[in-house]
Amino acid sequence: MSQPPEPPPVQWEPYRRRPRDRIRITETSCCGAYEWAAQGGLFLILRPTARPGRYEEAGRGLYRQARMVWEALLTYHERRHQYEQAAASKSRPRESRDGEQAA
Repeated sequence: MSQPPEPPPVQWEPYRRRPRDRIRITETSCCGAYEWAAQGGLFLILRPTARPGRYEEAGRGLYRQARMVWEALLTYHERRHQYEQAAASKSRPRESRDGEQAA
C-alpha cells in the first residue's frame, strides 16, 4: 500500500435543511466522517465542513442510488484508515521485548 487510496468521484454540495423537513441519521462511519441520512423520502450522505455546524451532502436520491455512494465512501474511508495506520507503523521505531529500541 504505497499510495493513499483515491476518493470515489462524489459530487459534494452545501447541505441546506429545508424548513419542516426532519432529518434522520441512522448510520455513521467509524470516526464520524460520514453520516447516512433520510430526509423527505430521500436518502443522502452528510459530511461536516471546516465550519462548525455546517455540512455538505452527496448522493441525494432513492435508496439504491444513495446507498451505492455510501458504500463507495465507506470502502474508501476504511482503506484510508488502513493506509494511515500502515504509514504510522512504518515511521515508528520498533522496540525489543525489553522495551529498548531495536536496530
